[in-house]
Order: sequence, then structure tokens, then C-alpha cells
Amino acid sequence: MPRKAAEAAAPKRTAAGRTVTRRTKKVEATDQPMLTWEHVAMRAYYIHLEGGGDPLENWLRAERELVAA
Repeated sequence: MPRKAAEAAAPKRTAAGRTVTRRTKKVEATDQPMLTWEHVAMRAYYIHLEGGGDPLENWLRAERELVAA
């Protein structure tokens, strides 16, 4: 017979009789990865390899792509 959700989440006891609970770090869903110079430079380099073009335009395109992702 399956266990109830309340039973599955019940704290465990150690041999000494103490209650042990796990602590987990809560992660906020709004955290966005930090955009660094290296990320933009790498993407601009790959854009350059794909079709050449103006380095400034490649840089700006790389920034737009990475911010949108």
C-alpha cells in the first residue's frame, strides 16, 4: 500500500532519539546568469566565423542574443 504524503515527509529519528531534518537551499526562479565580457566575446567570435562582418555589429548581436537567452 502506498504511503501517504504526510508519512513520507515525516522527520527521521536517529539512534540517540534526536530528530533529523534536511535543510535545502531555496533557489529563486528570478536569478539570471551573469553576462560577462568573456561570454559576449566568445559569441561575437563565433558570429565572426559564421559570416565575418563588422566587429562592432558582431559584438552588439552577441549581446542581444545572450540577453534574450
